Amino acid sequence: MSEAKPVVVYAASGYTGRLVCESLTRLRIPFVAAGRDQRRLDEVAREMRAKGADCVARATAHTPAGLRECFRGAKVVINVSGPFSLLGRAVVEAALVDGCHYVDSTGEQDFMLELRRDYDALFREARLLLSPSAAFLWAPGAAAAEHCLETTPGIDTLDVVYAPPSLQTVASLQSMIRTVRRTSYWIADGALRVVPVPDVKRVTLPGEVAHKALRIGGGEATFLLGDRRVRSCSTWFASDDLARAAGFFGLWGKLSRVVPGETLDRWSDAAVLRLKRDPPAEKPETGRFVITVTARGPSRRVNATLEGTSPYVVTGFLCAMAAQSVIDGKAERFGYCSISQAFGARYVLTRLEHEGTTMTIHGAGPGPTRPAGAGSRDAAKQSGGAHAHR
Repeated sequence: MSEAKPVVVYAASGYTGRLVCESLTRLRIPFVAAGRDQRRLDEVAREMRAKGADCVARATAHTPAGLRECFRGAKVVINVSGPFSLLGRAVVEAALVDGCHYVDSTGEQDFMLELRRDYDALFREARLLLSPSAAFLWAPGAAAAEHCLETTPGIDTLDVVYAPPSLQTVASLQSMIRTVRRTSYWIADGALRVVPVPDVKRVTLPGEVAHKALRIGGGEATFLLGDRRVRSCSTWFASDDLARAAGFFGLWGKLSRVVPGETLDRWSDAAVLRLKRDPPAEKPETGRFVITVTARGPSRRVNATLEGTSPYVVTGFLCAMAAQSVIDGKAERFGYCSISQAFGARYVLTRLEHEGTTMTIHGAGPGPTRPAGAGSRDAAKQSGGAHAHR
């Protein structure tokens, strides 16, 4: 095996993988650019070394033995190989066997719930972090929701709304189509409930911009399930186009009753590969996003608004930041948890602010507020402790 590094980026040559590598380079974290195509990985490594990176390229087979050999000697595996429902489980198992913390960029709720069910206890016992979705979907919303819960006692209901730009990669579209045919969940009365399809409402975003929003199976529900503070948690996508397609999503899901799901996945993956290409690099002026959290209880209400640009760049940074933070010993929880549960919501929000994503709070005090400054730690812990999500 070639020289070990503290971080392995698996699927480093893809659109998001390169952005993770760029953030690791900027944070001066040595890494292995790993995947299945040595030529493409060599290109990534050369590009990053020209920017000052300490990195090597390593191709591996997507097999248990190949992945374990690739990860051996690393501290953190960052998995960017979607669709995760197809490729993710083998990477998680190899990371666990090799004693590596696991971080990924998934937005697939079914995969996240699978990780929570099957691997949470194993990673906790090994004192390893199992943190999916260190990504635009769903880490910022989870951090803002956690901040609201900590700073406003009495809050028990959360509505998280994402309003992203339309840019989408091949792997993201494959994951989305796979996800919409699967059952998705929200939290109601403290338990997971099936999201009805379609479930559309009208939302008003900052600037009094109104959109239709579709309720989806968000990652926030997977992180907050079992938290005694949370009675209800919904995640919504503000997109008129997506809302118009809600009926199709319902029909696509019903097809699973007559056509094997694996067959539908193969069809949709192949169709996306034929019809879709990865987009060009994000432009801040056209890649703006808004995330809102409305948090309320019997007598309290607070609203948090996150505004920023370039969701895929944000994803690359969050994955790299999570790896840096766990290497630096900042993890306060292990097993299945969000990066805000692992490192502190204010810490994550402050790091995001340094990257250009700002949060404004209304309702927690006499006027708009901002999260605590750099280096602050969460004053309040999740009330259920490390085992609350079991």
